[in-house]
Amino acid sequence: MRSRVLANERAVAQEPQSLYDRDFALWVEAQVAAIRAGDPDRLDVENLVEELEGLTKRDVRALGSRLKRVMAQLLKERYQPERASRSWQDSIANGREEIVDILDQSPSLRRTLPGLMAKNYPRAVAQAADETRLAIGDFPEQPPFTLAGVLGEAGDGQ
Repeated sequence: MRSRVLANERAVAQEPQSLYDRDFALWVEAQVAAIRAGDPDRLDVENLVEELEGLTKRDVRALGSRLKRVMAQLLKERYQPERASRSWQDSIANGREEIVDILDQSPSLRRTLPGLMAKNYPRAVAQAADETRLAIGDFPEQPPFTLAGVLGEAGDGQ
């Protein structure tokens, strides 16, 4: 049995790697050329699908990260207003601009924002607690601001 496993491992190790695994940039060029030529037989459909799905996941992760950063800054501003600085305001403004940029490119991702806010609020609390040296329990369990408030939209109800 062990010899069969070793033989299989050697066979796998000796299999030539696909272009996708060897040279991603060249693989992309080949896929673009096949699409432009209208030659679906040359397409690496499995890896294309994986890459396309990854693009959306990347943008969703980026939105979550920006939301977390803005919420953490808003919490710091709310719970330590005496320490508020221009850099906090700049961080909030920059995070909001980055969110707008992502949503301008992919407006359908707006529907993910409520779930991302709920997912990332505890992370924002942890970040704010760490940066303010306040206890996590000093912050509310639920966000003290609306999604519109986080985004800085007019009539935000912050």
